[in-house]
Amino acid sequence: MITETSSLLAIFGLAVTLSAYLSAIRLIAIQKIQDLPENDQKTEDKKWDLRKKLGWLTLADIPMVLSAFLLGLFLLWDYLLLDLYEGKWCKWRDQVTSKDLQEWLLFLGLWFFLIAGTVMVILHMVAWWSTAKSLLKGKKIIESEPAKESQPQSASTAIIEANTTTETPATEIKPPPEKP
Repeated sequence: MITETSSLLAIFGLAVTLSAYLSAIRLIAIQKIQDLPENDQKTEDKKWDLRKKLGWLTLADIPMVLSAFLLGLFLLWDYLLLDLYEGKWCKWRDQVTSKDLQEWLLFLGLWFFLIAGTVMVILHMVAWWSTAKSLLKGKKIIESEPAKESQPQSASTAIIEANTTTETPATEIKPPPEKP
């Protein structure tokens, strides 16, 4: 059954891993935005496009983090000794039991996981569709770095250039220390 501890630990592990994955993607996108140069309409359009993608990513990230938090709290409930009857902070303690709260944590944690997973599947399908559409139109998906233009040279010229860039002047070479 899904509510067994081993199953919940697996779902909790997935939720933590996926939230870390989404966080890494967000950090990379933020770094790309910061690396784009200013004062160009093309780069401003790229920044806007990256910000839109970050917004869509957040739709999956928020429920995934909440799911991991709630499932973790549910799994650690007994170890954290979060019993309402021991504390006097809850004025509804006669009407709400510790088990009721645990069941709500489990219920919400699993639903948030389902919502986040569904959003991630939808986002992946949109990305796949966009990629397939671009490929069918013959566009490049990944832009390659422009090749450095090199002038044809003879092998001897290349060896001389390599030696001059790797050799150090004679004044910098120090003899090994003498042993007594």
